[in-house]
Amino acid sequence: MNTLLLKDYITLILIAILLVSLPSCEKEIDIDLKSVPPKIAIEGIVKQDQLATVRVSHTLDFNNNDGYPNLSGAVVTISDDQGNSEILKQGANGWYTAEKIIGKVGRKYNMSVVYEGQEYTATSQMPPHVPLESVTMKKIAAVDNPFVMLRFQDPVGEINQYYRALLFINGKQNPDLTEYIVSLEFRDGQTYNWDLWVFANDSDIDPIKKGDELIIEFQCVDKGTHKFFDSLVNAVGTPTNPVSNISNGALGYFSACTAEQRTITAEWED
Repeated sequence: MNTLLLKDYITLILIAILLVSLPSCEKEIDIDLKSVPPKIAIEGIVKQDQLATVRVSHTLDFNNNDGYPNLSGAVVTISDDQGNSEILKQGANGWYTAEKIIGKVGRKYNMSVVYEGQEYTATSQMPPHVPLESVTMKKIAAVDNPFVMLRFQDPVGEINQYYRALLFINGKQNPDLTEYIVSLEFRDGQTYNWDLWVFANDSDIDPIKKGDELIIEFQCVDKGTHKFFDSLVNAVGTPTNPVSNISNGALGYFSACTAEQRTITAEWED
């Protein structure tokens, strides 16, 4: 199950920045938009028991509407702390995919992307898997939209502290680009009930209807991945970029994570 591409998040942030920078008036506005060089964006993912994948793209100038293209010609290498290393091959979908490197719990993974003479590196260690205890739906009188609630037990200790969830409605990810990310750094060992609220951009649209198929992917991530997605949420509407865990000024993230998926039919008591 593919997640929303990094370009979608970057586009959302750029639009928000532009909106907050415009004055509230009706006169004709003459804005001198400065040309900016493209910046490399990398999404590296190593999921438990899945082949490592990496997408390399770059941002475009403000007046260029051709989309965020995948970049060919990068040398993408994934290695682990057990001495395994592999150069990934780029497929027809634009992603660089491993043929041998598969995610394993507890291993530390290194990513190297070399493009046009510049190297971008990152490290991520896969935390132990934390199982979901239940996935339910509820609706409360004060809020018209139903929500999904995840229940899980955070293990005692500092290894499992950061969690991310993805929600797909009839095969499409949550329509408002909301990121579900939580830290239990100060709630170690607790049972946690996590409410995944869903709101559509259009108030006349019900994002979840009874009978919809919902797929929930529950990830255990490391601190660097949590920091990226947490700062991504906070960056919307501000002139700041998310905090990347990739070196040399690259946008994006590299995440070694566990992933558990649940599929449910949307049902709740009115």
